[in-house]
Amino acid sequence: GAGEGAPPVRLWVRRVGVYCDEHRKTWLVAAEEEAGTLRARIRRVRVPLGEALCPSRLPPSQLPHMWQLSEGEQYRDSNSRIWEIEHHLMVRLGELLLRLMPSD
Repeated sequence: GAGEGAPPVRLWVRRVGVYCDEHRKTWLVAAEEEAGTLRARIRRVRVPLGEALCPSRLPPSQLPHMWQLSEGEQYRDSNSRIWEIEHHLMVRLGELLLRLMPSD
């Protein structure tokens, strides 16, 4: 179908570790930190949407409340940080790896 294999345009947090895209598909997100570089491993997994928690009710996290696809291979998050898509051959398989870019 349309947009098959395209990365999600927006991801919003629903609850800890679960994000929802513009098509109400669910993605599991895990933070991975290595040598001071933060990555987000995002996998398309069907889980019950459940109730959305208010971001203020969520425990502190290195992960943002929202990602928005921007020009190029990048996402901008709700804290105005830029994340680069590291592999997107994986997008078709329902996996994205984002890397937080160092801020100037």
